[in-house]
Amino acid sequence: MKTFLGWLLFVILAIGMAGFGSLFLSPDYNIYLVRSDSMKPAINAGDMIITAPVNGQVRPGDIVTYERVNELVTHRVVSIDGDKLVTKGDALQHSDPWSVTLSDVKGSYLFRLPYVGYLSNFIKTRLGWLLVIILPATALVAFLIKDIVKEAKRVKGVMPIERARLNKH
Repeated sequence: MKTFLGWLLFVILAIGMAGFGSLFLSPDYNIYLVRSDSMKPAINAGDMIITAPVNGQVRPGDIVTYERVNELVTHRVVSIDGDKLVTKGDALQHSDPWSVTLSDVKGSYLFRLPYVGYLSNFIKTRLGWLLVIILPATALVAFLIKDIVKEAKRVKGVMPIERARLNKH
């Protein structure tokens, strides 16, 4: 039973990683880190969001990510007037004072991964790099060296016996 649960967990993680990897590598889907609470409670600061291609299909109520003055904004579409979108953050009282063209829209919100952005930002710090990258890598190298030394001692101890047996024949 224990091995079955281990394999089940492995398969679930593998499928999840493969799906996330294909989203990451796909030119049509994008991954963004949210830096503000303007869309709270639907999307919070520190969340990672995944967006899909829009393909010209945007309706009021959709959440879109668009580019404005070299920054990305993720807000909800309030209304559409031709190719102009009026957007608003869920946590904000008023609509955005600018309009967004459909060509500025980079993607339509699919889902979020809560708090993943905090981990990503932490890894970018010195302490985060040390704890998440350097220490595990050092531990892995230490375990590999331990196994190499253990195997070398085993082989060294076996060699004289092997030589003696070969010399008898």
